[in-house]
Amino acid sequence: MKSMHTTHNPGFRETILAHLEKQEFMKAIGATLISIELGKVIAEIPLEKMHQQQIGLVHGGVTATIADIAAGFAGFTLVGPDEHTVTAEIKVSYLRPAKGIKLRAIGSVIKQGRTMHFCEAHVYCINEQGDEELIAHATTTMAIIKPGFTG
Repeated sequence: MKSMHTTHNPGFRETILAHLEKQEFMKAIGATLISIELGKVIAEIPLEKMHQQQIGLVHGGVTATIADIAAGFAGFTLVGPDEHTVTAEIKVSYLRPAKGIKLRAIGSVIKQGRTMHFCEAHVYCINEQGDEELIAHATTTMAIIKPGFTG
């Protein structure tokens, strides 16, 4: 199926990989991108004790973070080589508690825009047997930061 999205950076994969070198927070929590396609990114976090809340479930902040990473980088695949995306808005719906060995988020662009992209992410928890369960759905608005932005 042909993508309905257009990139302004044919080298988006290389650009993203270069940016990942500077993503200290992602490194700290163990998050990686396992797939980078036009308008779609898959991110994973191997779960450890540090990702749990007080009763041993995955902390909601970890779930929101992996959703934000996947949706944000999905939007980033469409911007120019000197542009960036930042989260302007995120809504996370937690569908069920999560306990397992890995989180996987599939982020995709719903609608591409000139100043904002509207994206979503489905977050799955994977257990020791390799079974996946949908645990959260997020919708995001990703603002496009143009070159020369000073805040």
